[in-house]
Order: sequence, then C-alpha cells, then structure tokens
Amino acid sequence: MKRLFSIIFFMVFLFSFKTSHIKKENILVVLAHPDDETAFSPVLKKYSKTHKIYLLIATDGRYGQPKKAIPVDSLIEIRKNETRCACNLLGLETPVFLGFTDGFDSSLGIPEYFKQSKLLKEKITEKIKDINPEFILTFGPDGDTGHSDHRMVSDMTTEIILSNKWASTYPLYYLGWTKADSEKFKMIGGLNTVHPDYLNVSIKYSQDEENEALKILDCYKSQFSENEISEWKTAEIKDTTNTLYFRQLILSKKRKEKF
Repeated sequence: MKRLFSIIFFMVFLFSFKTSHIKKENILVVLAHPDDETAFSPVLKKYSKTHKIYLLIATDGRYGQPKKAIPVDSLIEIRKNETRCACNLLGLETPVFLGFTDGFDSSLGIPEYFKQSKLLKEKITEKIKDINPEFILTFGPDGDTGHSDHRMVSDMTTEIILSNKWASTYPLYYLGWTKADSEKFKMIGGLNTVHPDYLNVSIKYSQDEENEALKILDCYKSQFSENEISEWKTAEIKDTTNTLYFRQLILSKKRKEKF
C-alpha cells in the first residue's frame, strides 16, 4: 500500500512539475508611445497568465508634455519608467524601447521622415523575428484616437506582414473601438471607430482582470491628472460588458481578374 501511495505521489509531482514548466507562447504588442498599452490592458492582463507578452514601443514620448514643463531628456526617462511600472503590474516582459522621436522627425522634412520610416521597419522586422510571437497586436488604421503615430505604427506593422508573407505565420490583430466605446470616452473627445460587423474577434475579461489592469493608470503621473485617472476608471467600471474587440488581418490568396 505504501508503495502504491509513493507511486501516486511521484506521478502527481511529475505532472505538476511538467505543467508548471510548460513554455509560454510569446505575444508581441507593437505600439507608438509609452502608455499606449493602457488601451489593451485588460486583455494583456488576461493573457499574461498563459503567455509571455512583449511591448514594442516605437517612440520616446518626448512630446507628451505634462502640464508642468519637464526637460525632454528627463521626460523620456520618466516615461520609460512609467511603462516599466505598468508592465510589472500587468505581468508583462520588460518593454522594448526603439527610441524614435515622436512624429518620426516629420517636422524636419520629408527626407528625414523617409529615413526614420525605413529604419523603423527594419527594427520592427528584427524584433518580430527575435520574439517569434504566436500573434501580434497593434492599433488599426483608424489609429485609436486618430494619432498619426498610432497610424504609422499600424501601417508599418501591416506592411511588414504583407511584404514577408507572414499573415499566417504571425497573425495580426488590430484593436477596434465601437461607437459605444467612443461614447464611453467622450470626455477625451471620443475614439475612432470600426463597424461591429468588421470586428471579428471579441475577448472577454473578468472584473478582477479589469481591476488589476486599471491600476496601471496610476503609473502614468506624467500623462494623466488625478481627475483624468478617476474619470477613466469610473467609465471602465461602469461598462460591465468587459469586452475588447479586434479585427484580424485576413487575406484571400485567390487572385481575381476583375474588380
């Protein structure tokens, strides 16, 4: 009998050891600025339990000036630390900062913008290969709030996927907002929206996951006032649907000979 119990105990231990050491799949989230992950945070909290999640932040956030002026170099470092704080609370991997200037130096002229664009594509491509994600999340062409940097990052990520024939290798999902979401955030002027018929993925999350995700707003003292943080939390908690919507990039390989 003792021998039987020993065998059972060993088998339970072995199973527990194996399941606790299962390799987590990687998820890559390609964003423009430190704090952009706040839009995805409940879903990131949910998936952090089963996946390793990496944030790829394209810009240094130098033009995200708070009400009290802070020197650019100091602000860049502050915003990095704020994102590290958020990643720690969400259970994500150490964020990757590419360090491009907000606006990708478009203010310096088209040649510099093209130079930055080319380099950005190279950096994102390199990170996709290095991280080898199960799938990729980013903003849609609507740009979330319509920010040009959000659109740029979305466009670049999409271009890379199309250029390398990676739509199946690295499925790409765009965050999408509905008109109800825009109404919820009318205090910031609303959001750019996508018709629900085109949002082919819906991800539910628990109230506990939302509560944990909302804690990251307190990391971003340089970006949001206490009142703004309070309004944001109130709006999210009031919305009990607890669902984020995405649109997967789906391509047909069938070639037509007319429109």
